Formats: sequence, C-alpha cells, structure tokens
Amino acid sequence: MAESPWSVPASGVRAAMQTEAEAFLQRIRAYPDDDAPRLIYADWLEEQGAVGNPEWGPERAYLIRVQIALARLHDEVEPDEPNATPSARAERERARTKLHGRLLVAERDLLDSHREDWTIPFRGLATGLEFRRGFVEEVKVSVLQWIRHAHELFVAGPVRHVALLDLDRNLPLAFQCPYLNRLAALTVYASHKGQPLARAVADSPHLAGLKRLYLGRNRFEDNSAEHLATSTNLANLEELDLTDNELGETGARALAASSHLGNVRYLELRNNRLGPTGAEAVAGSERLTSLHRLGLAGNEIGVARLHTISRAHDLLRVPILDLSNNNLNAAGLHVILTRASPMNESGVVRLQELDLGQNDQLGNEGARVLAGCPHLAGLRVLRLRGCQIGDDGARALAESQYLNHLTTLDLAFNPLGDTGCRPFLKTQLRSLRHLIVPNGVTQGLRRHLEMRNLRPRE
Repeated sequence: MAESPWSVPASGVRAAMQTEAEAFLQRIRAYPDDDAPRLIYADWLEEQGAVGNPEWGPERAYLIRVQIALARLHDEVEPDEPNATPSARAERERARTKLHGRLLVAERDLLDSHREDWTIPFRGLATGLEFRRGFVEEVKVSVLQWIRHAHELFVAGPVRHVALLDLDRNLPLAFQCPYLNRLAALTVYASHKGQPLARAVADSPHLAGLKRLYLGRNRFEDNSAEHLATSTNLANLEELDLTDNELGETGARALAASSHLGNVRYLELRNNRLGPTGAEAVAGSERLTSLHRLGLAGNEIGVARLHTISRAHDLLRVPILDLSNNNLNAAGLHVILTRASPMNESGVVRLQELDLGQNDQLGNEGARVLAGCPHLAGLRVLRLRGCQIGDDGARALAESQYLNHLTTLDLAFNPLGDTGCRPFLKTQLRSLRHLIVPNGVTQGLRRHLEMRNLRPRE
C-alpha cells in the first residue's frame, strides 16, 4: 500500500517530513471535530510546498480551508433582522449564494485534480470516499474488511462516518469492533436484517459516542424500535434515521417513551406505518425534549382515524415538520391546526417549517385552511408541492394575515398560473423572499416577481 503521512515514516528527508506531519495529524485524530488543528496543519503544508508527495503542498492546504469555509457556511444561522428591507435581505442572500458558489467550484476543481493522489491510503480498504474539512471522513466498507482492517482504516485518515456493507453472517463481530468508538456517524442501509441488527446496534458498548445513526430499509418492525429505544448505549445520538422500515404505532410509542433519546434533534421516520396516533405520540413526547426536526412523510397520517384522536395538535410542537405524502385532505389539516392552543397561552405551537407536499387532496380548501390559521404566525417555510392548489388557493395564501413571517413558499407542480401568482406582487407577506412557482407561470410575471425581490424558482 502506498505511503502517506498517516502511515509509518519512510527514510531520509521524507521520513523527517513524515515525522513532523504525524505530530499534526495525531492532534487532528485526537480532536476530529475541532477546526483549529486542521487549519494549523494547512499552514504547515503551505510552508512546505510540494516535496515529492502530493499530500504535502499548498493544494491540500487550500482544500482544508475551502471545505472548512463550506462547513461553516452550512452551519451559519441566518440573522433575525425583522426591520431589514427586502432589498437588504436580498443583497445579503446574493452575497452568501455567490460565496457558496465560489467555494463549491474551488472544491470541485481541487478534488478533480488531486482526488486520486489524496485517496491512495484508502485503496483496497474502502470505497465511497467523501472529503470533509480537508480529509476523507466518510467511507463505505464491507463488514469483512471492517473486522480485519479497521485499524488500517483509521491510520489512513480521520474517518468519522462508516457505512457498513454486506453484513451476512458477520453481524455480531461487526458491532464488537472497538474502533466503532471513533465514529460520529454510522450507516447500515438495506441489510434487511431486522431485529438481529437492531439488537446488535443496541447492545454494542462501542457506540456510546455516536451522534448520527442511519438505519434505513432494514425491515425493522416494532420490536426493533423497542431495542433501540431502551439502549443506554445510544444516549448521545443527535440524529436517528429509520426511513423505509415497517414501524407501526407500537414502535412509535416506544421511541416516544425512551428515556435515552433525549438528545435526538433530528428523527426521520419517513415511509413507515405510524398512523396518526403514532405520529402524535412522537411529536408530543415529553421524553424527546431536544427534538427539532421530525420526518413523518408517508406514514398514513391522513386516514379517517385522524379526526378521532384528541392530541393531533401535538404535531405542531416540532419546529421542522415533514407531513408530505400522507393523504391529508383539508378536513384532516383543519383537525391538526385548529385543535392547537394559541401560542401566547401555552407555547405549544413551535412550528417554523412545514412540508405538506404530495398531499394532492388538500387543494384550494387546504390552502384556505393554512391561510386562515392564526397558529401559523411563526411559520417561516411552507412547502406545498403537488397539492392540487389552484389560483384561488394561491390567492388565499398571498392575502393571509397570519403568514407574515413566511420567507419561503413552494407552490411547484400545482395547477396554477399567472392569475394565482399575481397577488404576490402586492402581498402583505413582507418577509417572503423565495416563491417557487409552477412552469405555467409566464416569464413576464416571473420578472415582475423578481423585481419585488421574491426570486421565483421552479
């Protein structure tokens, strides 16, 4: 296997360089989430220039700085400036978009030119190599390779996210590997192992430091959710993704009652079978105290039984909520929205982003329900793709007296045209900056909307 500054030192000048580099790299490994050691290493690389090894040169230093800048831009919180003019907000958005574009181009060019050299240490060990903050942090590796060569993998680079492939009969051994404790994120996708996989994950003592766990399409049923919910080893999780499994109401209640998932901020349960009661149990959980984003798309929430549950409004307690593709109609949406307590009385409604896309039964009446709901006064992002909203529904949204904080409204793939979008030229929705419109809207109206700083997109 080719040498790299992560491996055992060679001889002569390169050996001296490698020894010096190793001191920097050891600190990066020791503090993998800290940018400072990486930036110090970038300074050192720039001082060395190219010395017969592409790892040591200004290009690698530049990649470190570019990717750290991208990461910081991604994590940047948009300032809350209610008194800023639309033109000032638009200018700030343009500057941010321009910077992001320049960084992406620089990142692409660097990786196109040097990826082959910079990934030499991983040859024969892993695939799917992804650079983060200047180093390979995300890899895909077969379980057999993981069991046999985990040590070499972490010598090759500061790996933080592993996707395990081809579990087969090596499932127990994979989760007994002590190198799991170096990971921030773990993915096992489409293994179809069901309960044995859930048990192996839940019982592994080496996952106590894990922040993100992605277990989509593994044929998990309710008992698998119970294993994960009762595991003390997963108490530091901040993201849990159980997409495309077979969880029902019982599994949802197990997650909602967990005393170990209190740090989870992002819970993705797309395409399961939770139903309305399971959905409200998770959203209204008193145990999931950190929950900030909840994905409930494709969970059969819009069934007739929605009208009979007493706490449908608990769905509004999560700041970012995805209810897309749930067969919701206007009446069901009315149940969810109108049973909520007013914000100024109980603080129940925390909703800031709502995705109702692909609920094609909502129509104009559903748009009117949204437009007339006082509990949505704090909503900033509303996605209504493919909801069969026509001109009348769009007009109701534009004239709403309650959606004053809305910054993004997505109306793509709806049967509306200029008649429905023209009211946005005079809308009182002062914060609205992104209006995503269907193809049926003419270019002339798009230009007028853009002049109003709405920046229409398809």
